[in-house]
Amino acid sequence: MSYIKEKGMMALILALAIIEAVAAGTVPMTALAILVIGLAYGFMNPIECIKERTAWLIVAALAGGVADSMNAIPTAGMYINHIVDSVAVAAGGVWIANFATSMYNRVKP
Repeated sequence: MSYIKEKGMMALILALAIIEAVAAGTVPMTALAILVIGLAYGFMNPIECIKERTAWLIVAALAGGVADSMNAIPTAGMYINHIVDSVAVAAGGVWIANFATSMYNRVKP
């Protein structure tokens, strides 16, 4: 995947996450769009390194819990929480795509 496409997809994920945090419900099915972009990113950019795949899994699994603690910050906390939650959804999509690709590569003849 080219550097421009990779950065563009990450920027789109972040833009959708910010839009969803600031104006929830303005863009319908934003979480699904973020997940699909994460899946596309994962399939277009397969990760060979098990450590990097594990890092994506950890972000997907734990970022939402850590983000909940951001609600303690007055005014900005809930926005940060929503943005990190959305990024965690995208990370989950990246991990699922890479896991599926890895399993396919192990099974294919």
